[in-house]
Amino acid sequence: MTIVADILDERNEGGPQCFLSKISLDAYVDGLPNNYREYDVQREIVTNVYLDRLVDTVLNRRHIPPIVLVIEEGAFRRHDSRLEIDRFKILDGLQRTFRLDVIRRTIQFCVDNVDNSAELLELNRYTFSRRFSAGLREFDSNTNILRAVVQFLDTEGEEALTRAFTGNSQWFEIWANLSPRQEVQKMLTLNAGHKAVKTRHQLELLFLNLLEQLQREAGEEFTIRREKEISSTQFSKTREAGAFHFAHIISALLSLGAGTPVIPSTALIQNIQNDDRDEGDLEFVTPELLAEVMRFLVRVDRLVVEHYPERGRIWFGREVTLAGLFGAIGFVADERQEDLIRTMERLQHILEAQPDLLRLASFEDTRNSLDLSKVNIGSVNRTAVFSAFKYILADLEPQPINWQDMFGVSES
Repeated sequence: MTIVADILDERNEGGPQCFLSKISLDAYVDGLPNNYREYDVQREIVTNVYLDRLVDTVLNRRHIPPIVLVIEEGAFRRHDSRLEIDRFKILDGLQRTFRLDVIRRTIQFCVDNVDNSAELLELNRYTFSRRFSAGLREFDSNTNILRAVVQFLDTEGEEALTRAFTGNSQWFEIWANLSPRQEVQKMLTLNAGHKAVKTRHQLELLFLNLLEQLQREAGEEFTIRREKEISSTQFSKTREAGAFHFAHIISALLSLGAGTPVIPSTALIQNIQNDDRDEGDLEFVTPELLAEVMRFLVRVDRLVVEHYPERGRIWFGREVTLAGLFGAIGFVADERQEDLIRTMERLQHILEAQPDLLRLASFEDTRNSLDLSKVNIGSVNRTAVFSAFKYILADLEPQPINWQDMFGVSES
């Protein structure tokens, strides 16, 4: 559906162009794409009590902060002071948009199902909830929103209720001609004062071009999950063989290039953002190397899970394991002046011949014996895995890993 926006002001930034515009609130919500929540740059819908109160703002036609949209070439037309927009993406304002959509659906639900608002308002909250909760859940609404709508209907009438959208407008910043990297940079800037965007989600955003390559290469044995779908912590506990977290793959590749385990941190994000190169710290990753990394992950994962069914599935799904493992590959390749792919192949052959080297039961026992009040468990894990694989790759006749040595734990 085409949306018409009235241009109030505009500015050009030497390519990217921004239009401060006004759109009917009803037309905006009506024109939302079915997949408006699936834009890669955005995170998941979050719980926020202040946003849940947006219904009062809408009903009283008060100011809602501007929403930021992105439009692509060929998806809009300009006619003097108007924009005709066929498609758009929400750069900032997904949470508000989601709730605006819910509120409008709730208003329609109220119009269709409420005959006597005064009678309904006399019901206690339990009875009110029991009567309407099931229907509201079908479009992510709740009885708090409906009760506010019913109260407004009771005092102001149905016409005023429907005009909360049809007779209201919203300001937008509409950006055209942004590159993918510029979209990410703007999104992170816009969210800087809001509830923090998870570090791993930020990391994924900065390397979305890598995700496209991975998805092109991925076969049936390779599944990629995103932070917005499932947190990396939860993923590590529940993963199945062949599934990898996108943020973990980025950490692994960054570790491969650095020759040491890389920790996903705010400082790392800032360093990458300050890098003017589109590829950031992964410019060394060629399509050939990426394909080999994926093959290596699948083969070693299968080997580990076959030999250590439960422990291996969890162990190889941890970010600390992949960062330590690939940091060691990068370190040894650089020290020996060896091709990265060749070093990965050597490690794969070693593990295929001697899977008992890993001793994952000992890994878990040693890890669980650590005093968490005295160590940073993530850093200690990365370092232990990094040290273990350095020794395996450097030893002509690798010996089973002594995890107590790797973790620096004295034998009792």
